[in-house]
Amino acid sequence: RLLPTMLSSGADGTTPDHCIVRWLQSTLNHLMDTIEKAFKKLQERRGEQSEARRRPGSGAVVRLPDEPPHSVTAQAMPEIDPEAQSRPYCEVKSSRYVEIDFDHLREGGLIIPDDERTRLKEEYRHIKRPLLKKVAGLPDKQRNHRNIIMVTSARPGEGKTFNAINLALSIAEERNHRVLLIDADVLKSTVAKKLGVEEGAGLVDYLTGDSDTPGELMYKTNIPQFTLMQAGKRHHLTTELLASKRMEQLVHELATRYADRIIVIDSPPLLSTTEASVLAQLAGQVVLVVAEGLTPQADVKKSLSLMGTSVDVGLILNKSHHASDGYGYYYYGYGQ
Repeated sequence: RLLPTMLSSGADGTTPDHCIVRWLQSTLNHLMDTIEKAFKKLQERRGEQSEARRRPGSGAVVRLPDEPPHSVTAQAMPEIDPEAQSRPYCEVKSSRYVEIDFDHLREGGLIIPDDERTRLKEEYRHIKRPLLKKVAGLPDKQRNHRNIIMVTSARPGEGKTFNAINLALSIAEERNHRVLLIDADVLKSTVAKKLGVEEGAGLVDYLTGDSDTPGELMYKTNIPQFTLMQAGKRHHLTTELLASKRMEQLVHELATRYADRIIVIDSPPLLSTTEASVLAQLAGQVVLVVAEGLTPQADVKKSLSLMGTSVDVGLILNKSHHASDGYGYYYYGYGQ
């Protein structure tokens, strides 16, 4: 009875992580249930012994060999993963794993996580540096979700998913950061296909309540610092799900759980759906991909206006014909 009171506040008056509270309470409830079952079994055994000591039809008592009062058949406690004991309830380690096909990445023109020095890798080193600089050295309370980076575009076909994947792969090469790539383009998800992995449960499954913990939907990969959360099942209320309190809590959890984790979100196009403008309000930084010769200036201005002036936005000029290979990537700062 005292544990909920003890957990309600720490010695300094602060409230501990709700996930830890839930995990401890769940463990305590399981333990109390085991103790109650053992106590009931002890009472039943004593009742049976008391009945056996009497002869039928008489008041004489037959002496039976004494049994120690504490000899209750022990119930085996369930095995608990030692690592799971040290993790909060909502961060239970996921057993999901996917193998990213490096040959498939190469065919798609994506970054290959190897020791080779390429122009593509250099381009994304320039792109990621200002993004990471806005995260580095800031206390958690001053980050304002700056480690949540949303990648979007005005219209489909301008290269947002290509850039989101390459940005995440480039960040995964950092020594001081881990990266989680989330496919939030739930209406037209292509991240799994571009990585060469099979589609599975993901973001929408968590938002609809089919999965209780986001950690169960994070896929470890053969790239050590790179984790994937897929889009998940199709749903007709995607805008409402992405605008829900559950989504807001998920983003906050991801932003504050680990100091070294960067979350890259592949968002739907801003002018084709309403989901992207909702996600932009949750992200700390937004990267808007602009295709040279394809994205009209009016679309760029309208996209920026949808996100508001309080959002920290950077622009990538994609498919530039000024580069010798036909593609160029440039980062421009915009906003606060």
